Amino acid sequence: MTFRTMVLIALLSSSAQAQTFSSTADTPVEGGIQFKGLVTLDVNGKAVTKRFVIRVPGAGKRWNRSLVIGAHGGGGGDDYDRSGKVIGTDETALDDVIGGYSLAAGFAYASVDRDGIGGPKEGLELTYQFTEIAKAEVGRRMKRMPSRLYLVGLSAGGSITRLAAEDARRIYSGTLIIAGGGGDAPTRLDKTVKMAELWPLIDPRVHPGLPATDPNVRDYAEAIGTPVEARRLWLYSGSGAVAAAARQQTAGENSTAVVKVPTLEVVGTWDDLMIREVRAYARRAQQQGMHRLYQVEGVWHMSGDDDGVMSFEYIAESRMKLPKDVADAMAEGPSYLPTVREAFDYLVRWVEKGTEPPPSQTVKPGSPLR
Repeated sequence: MTFRTMVLIALLSSSAQAQTFSSTADTPVEGGIQFKGLVTLDVNGKAVTKRFVIRVPGAGKRWNRSLVIGAHGGGGGDDYDRSGKVIGTDETALDDVIGGYSLAAGFAYASVDRDGIGGPKEGLELTYQFTEIAKAEVGRRMKRMPSRLYLVGLSAGGSITRLAAEDARRIYSGTLIIAGGGGDAPTRLDKTVKMAELWPLIDPRVHPGLPATDPNVRDYAEAIGTPVEARRLWLYSGSGAVAAAARQQTAGENSTAVVKVPTLEVVGTWDDLMIREVRAYARRAQQQGMHRLYQVEGVWHMSGDDDGVMSFEYIAESRMKLPKDVADAMAEGPSYLPTVREAFDYLVRWVEKGTEPPPSQTVKPGSPLR
């Protein structure tokens, strides 16, 4: 890079920073420097201000010239512990999933709290905008622009990541989807209809003590795609099944499953929110050879060791008034985080060295992919 180019990057980035960032602060974090505050973005022609975080490797740490963008789950905003105390906001929601791990491995990392931005398409547009701003800021700080971009999304952020993976513009070099939505609309509709039919027949609040061998219990397990052993967790999604079916009358627009960049996906086999859709998507996407699905036995939608599970515990116990055992089951669940990080490493090697990752498979928590 010439001196003139470096000066131009600095000038452009400084101008962009003045226009888009506010209430910012730099603080040292383990392995690097954190830049955190508010960023102004455009949503449907209107300026909106969102919380963000950008981290770069610190002095003496090697930067690999790659930037990871994290797309959080849910709609954004506050994160809670089980008691309802606010413990953070969603720009840092993926820190314990991939943010800290990627920074320690020499990546720059950035994430924005979408906080109320609607569906996947709107969320993707916001993510694209933020990616360009984060890329420029990382370039300004590191004196050279990132040469590769990765997108990692969980749950609703996984829906956004799925759209990005299918985008012919190939904004990102590779994508990692964790317990992601938006997999297969016909499957989602089929599941929703069957849940509404079967749930009133097995709701433990109405039918306590049904054995695992009960035909309706087994039919429900098949409808949602999890084993019967996951029953302690079913109340979270099952309690709203009838209302959900009333709202969703058609399948809606489906994903293309035509993946344009290397894409790896991780999901738990007890994830009654997503597992059937994810499996259906994998069956379509893997025909092109750019997708792998890694399923982790016994893991729900959120890992028990992800601090984000505490918000689910709070919602289940305090807002939905579900039995304490449902929240306990969420907290006691095993982890898919080792598989997520291993998959990320495989994704990077696939993108940068052309080394194909292991085939799709199901593993026990903590077991390596093969």
